[in-house]
Amino acid sequence: DPYEQAVAVVLRDKKASTSYIQRRLQIGYNRAASIMERMENEGIVGPANHAGKREILVEAGRAREDED
Repeated sequence: DPYEQAVAVVLRDKKASTSYIQRRLQIGYNRAASIMERMENEGIVGPANHAGKREILVEAGRAREDED
């Protein structure tokens, strides 16, 4: 699932932007943007700043624990 892969990449690399997800997963911009929007809605990342980067709101281990 591209969403699960994107969450893993963001938490591992500590980088969260639409273009970063697009490059790392080799997916289109629209798909990457909707994944980033979902991550924001689920509280994994914050809103984009002026440069398109986002604050990561959870730690790597916490995302999995919250799903249980």
